Amino acid sequence: MSYQAQLQEKVERINALGFVPSEIYTSPTSGFRSRGEFRIYRDERGLHYAMSRENKPLPITSCPILLPHLQEVLNSLLPILNHSKILSNKLFSIEVLGTLTRQTLVVLLYHRALDEEWEREAKEIEEKLGIHIIGRSRGEKRVISTEFLKDSLSLEHQTYHFVRYDNAFSQPNPTLNLKMLEFALSCVRESERREDLLELYCGGGNFTIPLSKEFGKVFATEIAKSSIKALHQNIIDNKITNIFYARLSGEESIEALRGEREFFRLREVDLGDYHFSHIFIDPPRNGVGEKKMLEFISSFENIIYISCNPLTLKEDLNILLKTHKIKRFALFDQFPYTHHIESGVWLEKI
Repeated sequence: MSYQAQLQEKVERINALGFVPSEIYTSPTSGFRSRGEFRIYRDERGLHYAMSRENKPLPITSCPILLPHLQEVLNSLLPILNHSKILSNKLFSIEVLGTLTRQTLVVLLYHRALDEEWEREAKEIEEKLGIHIIGRSRGEKRVISTEFLKDSLSLEHQTYHFVRYDNAFSQPNPTLNLKMLEFALSCVRESERREDLLELYCGGGNFTIPLSKEFGKVFATEIAKSSIKALHQNIIDNKITNIFYARLSGEESIEALRGEREFFRLREVDLGDYHFSHIFIDPPRNGVGEKKMLEFISSFENIIYISCNPLTLKEDLNILLKTHKIKRFALFDQFPYTHHIESGVWLEKI
């Protein structure tokens, strides 16, 4: 399908669920993806990048959806792997992560233990290609120089700094990520009242850091350890002083905010001192789901909901629209040429 045809198909799917996006943000048609995962396929000609299709390997000779510098790295790396018995031995998968500042992290995954000889050759490749390499096998992780990349985003004449870890979630389409950030910021600024912000599923602070400029205080929670580590570093690097965060699940966050349960990790914060005017949520693909959580979320005057699954968004909105109305509904084509749809919704209490 052409880009416009696949985008129109997504719009029609959203319409079929009863939503009419007032804003549609398109993606570049190539060179837009900042991360990728590939199988390593072997035949008589050597190693190939591949993906699985109907349980069979499908060799990949090019991947134009990746950021251009990631394509260059993959093209340069494959001949090196083919000529190195040490680096290719029992290699079964490769992951790449890139930034808009052209930094690259390559993760090589093996069905064997890694030794000093492997580390020596990996270091040589790092220096030759100007990249960072991590080796992984069962129960083992070898970091040659660093386990994260430093990224910078320019947003509204301000630069924000983020670390990107290899095993932590990050938005895969940098261009559309900026559009989502601009959408969230504009929704907040159009609100009649702005005081404090509660954010659930905050990840590494992709939204938390820019949004913190618009509120008195921010309380953010996340369950993944790798994301919490990134958030901590991002708060420091951006010199933010009004964010307090805690490693809590969504359900634990509600228990803490309702005073139903005490958490040692919250001993330094007085949650009663917050006056939340907004809640921001970017849940995983299965949405919020739980009735108790949705009822809690519906108590907020303003809800900004970023969704990567329109089906679970529809289910959650069936409850939230009992107390709120849709002020803005945006479609972000963050995953071109796939069935995945990213949406952004601003809900205001009726």
